[in-house]
Amino acid sequence: MKFNRTLGLLLVATATVGAGAAVAAAAATATAPATTAATAPAPGGRHWHHRHGGMLVGVMLHATRQLNLTTEQQANIKSIVGNARAQHQAAAGTAGVDLITLANPGDPNYAAALQNAKTAAASRFQSEVDLQGQIYNVLTADQKAKLPQVLADMKSKAEQRRAARSQQRGTEAGAAGSN
Repeated sequence: MKFNRTLGLLLVATATVGAGAAVAAAAATATAPATTAATAPAPGGRHWHHRHGGMLVGVMLHATRQLNLTTEQQANIKSIVGNARAQHQAAAGTAGVDLITLANPGDPNYAAALQNAKTAAASRFQSEVDLQGQIYNVLTADQKAKLPQVLADMKSKAEQRRAARSQQRGTEAGAAGSN
């Protein structure tokens, strides 16, 4: 169930970012001459990448910092992440998601572009799950036992920060509304 929700959120996030980029691209193309209309996305599509990969890997790496890893474990994880990064960069040269086509549901190639985007998102998610599993396998039994508590603490702190930001925005909005 959690996997389906996470995959759904990933697809929604991908579609949202894609739609935003498509709107920006459409606005840019609307002001450009008609001869410069883009028909395919730029290869590699480098946007909103996390420093160490995606969200799952980033959370796992952040949690491992609190697990007192040995030097050997740290080296193994760096090697795993480095290999994954090299594979990702090698694959980045392939054609990405066609955001221009996805921005226009009336386009005859829309269904194929949508399927390609879904396949690419699922592939990225599966790669991230695999990478997270490799990192998890580096941990000792004691570290694996401590991991749920570390993740729960991280979640609690994130929720506290989110609540504080929400409260701050509420007080700022109240102050602006009283002017």
